[in-house]
Amino acid sequence: MFPLVHYFVNRQIYGSVPPLMALGAIFPDLAAGAGLNRDRAHEMGADFYGWCRNNAPEGLSLAIGVASHGINPQGVDYYSDEFWPGSQKGWCFLQGEPYMPQVAAATRLPEDLIWWKAHNFVEMSYELITDRDHPELKQELLAALRDHAAQQKAAMLLAAYTGGNPELIIGMFNHAPNIFALTEVSASQLAFKQDISYKLRHNVTNADTAAMAGLIEQMSRELRDGYYPFMKQLISLTAQSLSDY
Repeated sequence: MFPLVHYFVNRQIYGSVPPLMALGAIFPDLAAGAGLNRDRAHEMGADFYGWCRNNAPEGLSLAIGVASHGINPQGVDYYSDEFWPGSQKGWCFLQGEPYMPQVAAATRLPEDLIWWKAHNFVEMSYELITDRDHPELKQELLAALRDHAAQQKAAMLLAAYTGGNPELIIGMFNHAPNIFALTEVSASQLAFKQDISYKLRHNVTNADTAAMAGLIEQMSRELRDGYYPFMKQLISLTAQSLSDY
């Protein structure tokens, strides 16, 4: 899922999201840019929590954020990406399958990427719904990303655990608004950010960003009825996974 959905889930579970938790919940999607392994960042929640409990209890809020994001324990991305009952993969893959031809036409990406990118379009449509229904969230998340004391503490702890470079981790926290549509959450901005990633990661330079934006708008309308029932289940399942944390 994209950052606002992660933030929204934690806000629903905990009532408020302190800066360290917010930074932890966005970190797995920033890890690769800091020279760390993306998959490891999504799998480290339980172990990182145990490490913080034993070595740095002041980082437990950060660890809860990381844990809520990933797949061990079973957090948001476990259910959205990896597993949903009755589906070959997670919920967003299931919801994205009917849109695969439109995703292919708009993105002009190679065929072997379309299933994954269709699931990204579901995530973007959910990000758009979340912002439109809860417009205050992006400013709260941006404030956490700009909290220099929280950045320093989070980077120090994450670097100590992962062996990474704390300055690179801080750099990615600062870079997050450039990667994700946070300052302005709109279909056009979501499409624009995706287009940049296609150029950088896949060397695809001819994506139709207008068609991508139109598809995100279409999907946000068509998937809205299923959004809150899914989110209710997702929040419940994630809260259950985090109940011992």
